[in-house]
Amino acid sequence: MLSEPGGESERFWEEHYRGHERVWSGKPNPVLVDVVGSLPPGKALDLGCGEGGDAVWLAAQGRRVTAADVSTTALYRAAEEAETAGVAHRIDFEQHDLAYYERARSLQR
Repeated sequence: MLSEPGGESERFWEEHYRGHERVWSGKPNPVLVDVVGSLPPGKALDLGCGEGGDAVWLAAQGRRVTAADVSTTALYRAAEEAETAGVAHRIDFEQHDLAYYERARSLQR
């Protein structure tokens, strides 16, 4: 049986983020910066965006970003960071349980 959105995965990550004032540094992943930094602006998809460090950096580089996470707490923090950085207009934050989608896809085979 599939775990519905709002299930075990979401509860785990909500508890994780609510239990800490800040989980991540807010800085982009150095590998992302190294690999993507020289590419021209375009669209980006940030799956498991957490508190938004990568999404905010991508948007600051001129990209249009869709950032997804299972935790509404993390998404709220990410949206605040984007607003502070002046790039909120370049990022669409969406809540998705990616574990749920992976299990659903595997059942279709």
